Amino acid sequence: MRKLLFPIVIALAVVVSCLPAQPASNQPPVAYIDLVSPGNAALGETVSFTGHGVDPDGTIAAYNWRSSLDGDLSTSASFKTSSLSQGTHSVWFKVQDDGGDWSKEILTTVIVVPQATGQPIVKSFNANPGKISPGGSSTLMWDVSDAATVSIAPDIGNVGLSGNRVVMPKQATTYTLTATNVVGTVTATAQVVIAAAVSDKVELYSIGAEDGQVRKDGYVGQEPDVGDTKSGTAIQGFVSFDISMIPEGATVTSATLDLTAAAIYGEPFSKLGMLLVYDCQYQTLKASDFVVGPVLGAIYTIAVTPSQPITSHVLASAIQKRVDAGSSRFQLRFQFEKPYFYNNQADYLGLGEGRTKLTIEYQP
Repeated sequence: MRKLLFPIVIALAVVVSCLPAQPASNQPPVAYIDLVSPGNAALGETVSFTGHGVDPDGTIAAYNWRSSLDGDLSTSASFKTSSLSQGTHSVWFKVQDDGGDWSKEILTTVIVVPQATGQPIVKSFNANPGKISPGGSSTLMWDVSDAATVSIAPDIGNVGLSGNRVVMPKQATTYTLTATNVVGTVTATAQVVIAAAVSDKVELYSIGAEDGQVRKDGYVGQEPDVGDTKSGTAIQGFVSFDISMIPEGATVTSATLDLTAAAIYGEPFSKLGMLLVYDCQYQTLKASDFVVGPVLGAIYTIAVTPSQPITSHVLASAIQKRVDAGSSRFQLRFQFEKPYFYNNQADYLGLGEGRTKLTIEYQP
């Protein structure tokens, strides 16, 4: 039985080799539109069309152009016609290869308008209102005649001959309307500006009766001093402001703290380091308001004797927090980076009762 296997294999190989070869599958061609000119034409004007095809495994044998309005246009790669009907034509082009397969159709557009006597006419183009509040809206309105195409920039694009569009620009914007026909192009502009936000400003001096100091030894006094005593006892200063006039829901846009009226004694900045400012709602001062421990969370640091007011967005945020909470007071604690420096000398900044100034700007 084993002796028969070899002849059988040979016989099978002969049978397989005698089977007819399978033809390779035909690859479809690809169509390309090279030229359509003009894309906007007057009725009766000659329009030129040119296209070609590529076949990866053969040659191009046939062409076909057709219009959504006029049906079949041509079976040539290139042709000219002056008989396109009025309107917007979707024109498709395809090619056929020598294997009989057609390519996918590709699309272009031709607009045919009546014979124009002049350029387009922009009867009106305006924005209403022309000035809006931040976050507000305006309506663009336009009316155009004798145009093949109308577009508005920025961000709008092609539109009809007449219409309206609501816009909400975030900054002052000039909108440009462009109307085109076979004779030419006309533009018009409309501007929307953003009205400056109305801000209110209050200038506050600290409340002398609520200002004060607390020493590490438990002493509570009315003078808002910050630094240390001659004996090296650390002093922290406190000031209080009445913010009850800022309405609920207001947005604090800026805040400026003015310490230039303070008096300096000794050498607090060279001996005790930076002056640290904290958001500290202490209500009525007491010995327990003295803070012992790491000097973290300051809303502002001052390295030298204040010579000009300090503006800080962190300060504004701290005030905003109190406004949002419905508080009538905004209070601050001052302390130096080093609690004390014993040199048999008092080194401190005397803020002065009722002399610390806070300026707040806000939008109601």
